[in-house]
Amino acid sequence: MKKNLKNKIALVTGSSRGFGFAVALKLAQAGADLIITARTTGALELLSDKILKYGGKVTVVPLDLKNQTHTQLFCKTIYEKFGKIDLFIHSAFLAIPMAPIATISEQDMTKYFLSNTFLTQRLIKLIHPLLNVQKTSIAVFIHDKTKKNHKKFLGIHNAIQAASKEIVESYLEETKRTGPKVLMFEPLSMPTKTRNIMFPGEDKKKLSTCEEEANKLVRILLSEIGN
Repeated sequence: MKKNLKNKIALVTGSSRGFGFAVALKLAQAGADLIITARTTGALELLSDKILKYGGKVTVVPLDLKNQTHTQLFCKTIYEKFGKIDLFIHSAFLAIPMAPIATISEQDMTKYFLSNTFLTQRLIKLIHPLLNVQKTSIAVFIHDKTKKNHKKFLGIHNAIQAASKEIVESYLEETKRTGPKVLMFEPLSMPTKTRNIMFPGEDKKKLSTCEEEANKLVRILLSEIGN
């Protein structure tokens, strides 16, 4: 892969495993300097070692994004160190187990909305000034296609996906003139931990892979940057 992303600063959330892990590696292969964050320190260190093997630069930030104070400090530190973000890939997502609507507690509903939809809006608010330094920046939000094919026992998951999508689409429309460019990427279903929580016992052979879907996204980003 050509180093078309050389000197680009890329922030990937949820990068300790699955799709986030794979896309961070692909971005490093393309020459980007990575900021990787997730709650799991050991997995981030493993990813860091792999990125360094590609000759890339990486900043490792173990962080629970739900902690508002720590997340604010994190974004402040990015500004002080880098002054900008060129690519923002929001891959973090708290998986929601399948359950009948009639059994879900209000406490659980609140937890899942806070950890997903509310977090998406908060990150937009905090990351936007870093993206808005130049019009060529790109923000990518991962959207799940599950609700198109499955309704039963996925009511809360689908509601969160729909709410998050509305927020991202509004952000997209609001930044068309000023930037950054906002993309919504819908990967094919992958054998991730999140997917396994939602569909335990599913035949993984019928799914795509994180590497394949990460390749697709990086190709899109390279095309967008080249335009």
